Amino acid sequence: MKVSQEPIKISDILKDKTFTVPLYQREYSWNLEQVSDLFYDISESDDNGHFLGSLLLYQTEGSNKMEIVDGQQRMTTLFLLLFSILKSLSNTDKTKAIERINSLLFIIDPNDLSDDVTSSEPRLETGKRDKYLFKAIIRNEDYSAYKDGRRRSHKNLNDTLEFFNQRVQEVIKEQGLNGLTKFAEKVIKSEFIVMTAEKYSDKLLLFKTINARGLELTQGDLIKNELCHDLGAYDIDEAIDNWDEIRSRIEKNGGNLDVFLFHYLNSIDGCQDLRQLLDKKRGVEKWDKKNYPPAPEKYVFDLYGELIIKIGPQKFLEDLLNASNSYSIFINPSNDKVSLNSLKAMGVNKCFPLLLTAIRKLNNENFDRISKAIDSLTFRHSILRKDPKELERFYYQLSETITLDSEVDSIISKIKEHPNFKEEDKFKAEFIIASPKAAVSKMILDRIVRKHSESIDWTNKDVHIEHIMPQKPMGEWDNLFDSDEFEYKDYLNRLGNLTILQDKKNIRARNKDFKDKKEFYKESRLTITKSLVEYNKWDYSEILKRQEYLYEQSKDIWN
Repeated sequence: MKVSQEPIKISDILKDKTFTVPLYQREYSWNLEQVSDLFYDISESDDNGHFLGSLLLYQTEGSNKMEIVDGQQRMTTLFLLLFSILKSLSNTDKTKAIERINSLLFIIDPNDLSDDVTSSEPRLETGKRDKYLFKAIIRNEDYSAYKDGRRRSHKNLNDTLEFFNQRVQEVIKEQGLNGLTKFAEKVIKSEFIVMTAEKYSDKLLLFKTINARGLELTQGDLIKNELCHDLGAYDIDEAIDNWDEIRSRIEKNGGNLDVFLFHYLNSIDGCQDLRQLLDKKRGVEKWDKKNYPPAPEKYVFDLYGELIIKIGPQKFLEDLLNASNSYSIFINPSNDKVSLNSLKAMGVNKCFPLLLTAIRKLNNENFDRISKAIDSLTFRHSILRKDPKELERFYYQLSETITLDSEVDSIISKIKEHPNFKEEDKFKAEFIIASPKAAVSKMILDRIVRKHSESIDWTNKDVHIEHIMPQKPMGEWDNLFDSDEFEYKDYLNRLGNLTILQDKKNIRARNKDFKDKKEFYKESRLTITKSLVEYNKWDYSEILKRQEYLYEQSKDIWN
């Protein structure tokens, strides 16, 4: 791996080389804030230009074509800036500047003596989705045919170009063409520290490097790149479309692609075998036990490489697409998926590999039974405040036993045998003093409401969680707060101090004395709120009593 001893000027980096943005890189993602930062950093620098950070390249032996491992956002932006300057200098007497910038932006054919730059190829080829638009822009062609208004990257490219065009015109207005030429000199004198890998193994080491303003390469980016290298006869456009569909589906539903890839890998049959094979390649001879998770995060990239080779890229993408559809249901469940919504509220996902296995192998009815059992066990585990790793291991072991619908009763029995269901006294003791996070409290109250065959429209902005003892004490609540501020805050978010109000009543009831709040509570159609009318007063002892009442209401929900 070559590392430049000193920063290298852009004019020297671009000389006699071409650059390409590889498939694993994301589309052009810089917004105007980042573009503006770059412009003014260069503008305000001294005559030697601005230091741009690191540029990480991969160069195959004997080639002048450089693959940009990291730095593609800055490089693309610099090309757009140089093009904007070139366009403003065209048809002026600044022939030397025009010729110099042309030679940096384009591969100049020494036999071509025409002034038409559209016959020249840009030195930078951007990623697949932006390639034709970027090339048309740099060659000053009509690019409307290549512009897709739905693509964020196309909007970013257009916004960046418009921003630079406006700033360049301002420079000309304030400083004239000489001022613009001086600014152009700052641009091409700006410098990178350049790291160049010439071996594929060195290239992999660069993947984890983060640049100053760009996006970190994720496991998903690396796996996408590995997939594209192994495609063979499989159509690369279709493969990239499928991958982008997977990413879009996961992110649109609020998920993280890397987390999904981790969970999916640990849900497939034979993951332990892949891990054993990888360990043997690494020289681990003794392998007499199963590992949980079978694919730890540090092995994910390597194991995906083995998986793609084993089943082929087409089958791999088909399976991953199907799994991403199921996974979207877990991370953003519909209102009728009660157990999955409970898991979402708790913010847990260690059971997702088990759920992926179950939804792949079981019919809908049995999947729902498994989901309910997992919800019950996970909820009890969280209230009992036990180590999440212990439950994660149990779920991985359980996942290996799922094969057929006929065996679901056996799986449910194994869940019922978990110690969490044998500690009812401890579960009750922890429940009646619990102060869950807001999403969990909301979920518990919602489940109790459903138990009474009642319902809540949470999409209604007037539906709120009500603190009976208010968050901002006044009136009768001042005495409790003043006597012990810390005790007040301790009880404030206890489950027993919470209920549900609708139809803007929460706002009107907010800080009133308890006897006045009861007038709002008795109008409610919800049992858990109407029942508050039976209390004569409200203090810490009443909160404990009500929390015990809520335990009695909910213990058979998560039985």
